[in-house]
Amino acid sequence: MVTAKGDTRRIALAEGSAITLNTDSRIEPRFEERLRQVDLVKGEALFDVSRDRDRPFVVHAGDVRIRVLGTSFSVRRFDDGAVEVAVLEGHVEVGAAGELHPHSLRRGQRVRVSPRGDFRIERVSHAALERSVGWRRGIIDLQGMTLAQAAAEYARYSDRRIIIADPAVGAMKVTGVYSTSDPLGFARAAALSLGIQAIPTADGVRLDRR
Repeated sequence: MVTAKGDTRRIALAEGSAITLNTDSRIEPRFEERLRQVDLVKGEALFDVSRDRDRPFVVHAGDVRIRVLGTSFSVRRFDDGAVEVAVLEGHVEVGAAGELHPHSLRRGQRVRVSPRGDFRIERVSHAALERSVGWRRGIIDLQGMTLAQAAAEYARYSDRRIIIADPAVGAMKVTGVYSTSDPLGFARAAALSLGIQAIPTADGVRLDRR
């Protein structure tokens, strides 16, 4: 099951759970009599899992294993090998594959697992968590990101490129929530608020100092 760049897809499963795939993502479900398993091969997904004590639901994201009975959580695989898990409802267990003592996360917690296997757990407000999965409604939360980070996020959703050659411009901070389908609109709004230029290019826009 896959999504193309810029698309999202909600998949209703026969046992009552649902999976919503973000842009450019791929999953491989493997449901058995005693276990429900999904491999997140690439990208990001939101899992709304129906409770079944006799059939745990396990998500594999690279070397990271997420186990639940019934809950709502998102999982994202980054290009550098890091994995992020955020719990919107219920609780989950997150650990390396085969780990005997996984970390327990509850609603309002998020963990970032580095490519080396280091765990960084933080508490996040419910409003921030809801914004983090705003992509299912076609919006993207860029609050606190630099322009370079925002441009990288938009590259997940669109081939319309936001080019930033000047490191000082790339380090500028942005705020707000924007449409995932309008990178050029974001670039123009950011340029206006930060006092820089948004220069049209053949395949997108370049942000630069005036």
